[in-house]
Amino acid sequence: MACLNLERLYSYLEGEFEALEKKDFEAHLASCPKCRDAVEERRRLVEAVRTLPPFEVPADFAQKIMDRISPLPAKVTLFSWLAAAAAGLATFVVMLTAAALLTGHSLSHLLLGLSRFTWNNIQSLAFFLIKIAKYILLVFKILAQFSREIIEGFKVLTSFISPEVQMIFVCVTFILIIAGGFLWSRKFSVEKDYEK
Repeated sequence: MACLNLERLYSYLEGEFEALEKKDFEAHLASCPKCRDAVEERRRLVEAVRTLPPFEVPADFAQKIMDRISPLPAKVTLFSWLAAAAAGLATFVVMLTAAALLTGHSLSHLLLGLSRFTWNNIQSLAFFLIKIAKYILLVFKILAQFSREIIEGFKVLTSFISPEVQMIFVCVTFILIIAGGFLWSRKFSVEKDYEK
């Protein structure tokens, strides 16, 4: 039998071997002083661990660890903002100088290219924002026209109905809107409770 590995050694100490396997293991221990010493050393270690009192974690242990991991952010001072700005500017200058050295172009040529690139992107962004604003305005115009048509339709409809029926219709509509809002809010509160 080959010498023991730690997994088999601890399995023996925990009594996990079957009778035949245990017999072979003990026969090996009788002929191998190295394994016998290892088993005895581990047996003393296991017994020492078993005699230790149970370790109890303090109630506020997790909170103390979390406080150490994520302390409250420090107040940002004007000096720290200026230092960050200076570091950013210095990094930009170093990167620009490195680009000039690597490409063989002058700093003025690189700055001119950078300004053109920036200006083109600003123009593209402005064009995109103008298009978005036009679409939003168009949607509002369509909604306003649709609302006017609905109001005109109600005016025509109410001209055929007596004032008493109109009042009942308004009250029923109001009650339905309130009930719908209440049911809608209940649905979301039930879903939030279910997610917890």
